[in-house]
Amino acid sequence: MTPSEAWLFVKEHYKMVLCTLDPYGFPHAAPVWYVVIGEKIYFRAQPYKKKIKNILNKPQAAGVIEDGDRYTELRGVMIQGITRIVDSDKVIRNEVFTLLAEKYKKLRDTDMFPEKWQEKYGREHRVVVEFSPTHFVSWDNRKWLDPEVSDRNLLD
Repeated sequence: MTPSEAWLFVKEHYKMVLCTLDPYGFPHAAPVWYVVIGEKIYFRAQPYKKKIKNILNKPQAAGVIEDGDRYTELRGVMIQGITRIVDSDKVIRNEVFTLLAEKYKKLRDTDMFPEKWQEKYGREHRVVVEFSPTHFVSWDNRKWLDPEVSDRNLLD
């Protein structure tokens, strides 16, 4: 993918598997819902979550956004970058919460959970995390099936 295609792919998808590093250097992978503002990715999570503790200890992270089931359909983006908690910036916090609510309004079905879940988890404080990419890797196997693209020799 070109850089603009990769960013469009990121913006159009809903779930990123975020990998942070635990205190022993082992990766911890967890899915997050996210939004893009400029060329940064933002998500939120409860402060006690392992990904947040890991970010506070080691800000390096990687994220993967992918789709496709058959090999010829596989496409995605792997992002490496630096994370930081930006919860004290109320302007960013409000923008992220608003954008998340808009993007996921049709997917957020937590009202189906029991009332006890709503009371315990639904109203918990969540911190906002900024993920600043330093490196992108992307792939789109569908392009190999396009004669115009494959004739230009994608291996060059």
